[in-house]
Amino acid sequence: MPNHMKIEHSENYDYYRDLLWCAVPLAGMAWYYYGPRPVLLLLAGLLTAYLCDCALAPLHGAGYHPHEPSSECFAALIVLMMPATVPYAVVVAAVIAAVLVKEAFGGEGHYPFHPAAVGMAVAGISWPGSVYSYPTPGSWLPVFGSITDVTMNEGMNATLRDGGLPSASTMNLLTGNVPGGLGTSAILVIVACGLFLLVRGHVKTTVLVPFLIFCIGLPWLLPQLNELPVFSWPWEFIRQRIYLEKYVILSGTVLFGGLFLICEPVTMPNRTSSRILYGAALGIATHAFRVFSPYESAVCFALLIVSAIPEWLDLVSHRTERIRFMRKEERRLAQFTKPE
Repeated sequence: MPNHMKIEHSENYDYYRDLLWCAVPLAGMAWYYYGPRPVLLLLAGLLTAYLCDCALAPLHGAGYHPHEPSSECFAALIVLMMPATVPYAVVVAAVIAAVLVKEAFGGEGHYPFHPAAVGMAVAGISWPGSVYSYPTPGSWLPVFGSITDVTMNEGMNATLRDGGLPSASTMNLLTGNVPGGLGTSAILVIVACGLFLLVRGHVKTTVLVPFLIFCIGLPWLLPQLNELPVFSWPWEFIRQRIYLEKYVILSGTVLFGGLFLICEPVTMPNRTSSRILYGAALGIATHAFRVFSPYESAVCFALLIVSAIPEWLDLVSHRTERIRFMRKEERRLAQFTKPE
């Protein structure tokens, strides 16, 4: 290819490429528990995202080439949050919704809402029975055709929302041997992938830390457990609170969302102070959706709400810093203009 025709990668290329690499071990764990069907679901999502990009490329004008594998990355994230029994058609529909919302705002680098969160929300609201019902791990599923003889379970967040505690052991939670999304259950693999992303500079602690503080702190202060009184002090019923925190952190999409979703570079604020507020708002919204909504993917719905404020946060932060700078300059100049 001539030098003048060479396609330059975008600044976010490495982020999306590394996320796609993280999907490989998570898909491998899903294969171990459910057979090859999860991998085929992942391939169906990736192919759909690629074909959508090809079909929508003419809208950007002649000679346009995507500079990053973002659509494929969003497709992988959507599939990893879904159960192994989800129909292929639901995966295709969710990925199409994700790519369309990305392109509707100008495509690469311009979308205000996380496309994977949009695709997951569309699928969850449209087909909740297919998206939020999970098979029991350990039985390989048929690759094609209807799945009728598999025991289906509600997600563990349904038990927490009703004021109970799931019965899954800590070891099963860590290894993913619990009903849940394809990539949201194997906590040890998720943490390992998160450390890889952190070393690569893709996980921003200014967003992740406040997000986790509120996701962990709010259930501790306001535990929703039937065996506890309506009001109790934070230092009371410590054992019950610790059990509750274990399931809040190790089940559902809290860790998955914190490591793979909320640090998306396009939808995340740019300034440090804005990122801290953004992470805190996401933690509060995630807790609210986990407690009050019937959907398992609380972090996706939280992202759709909080994604409306990053630019406003950056604007407020910029103006605040500018005011502080001007006041500092005024004080400095006043020192030179003082009468003798």
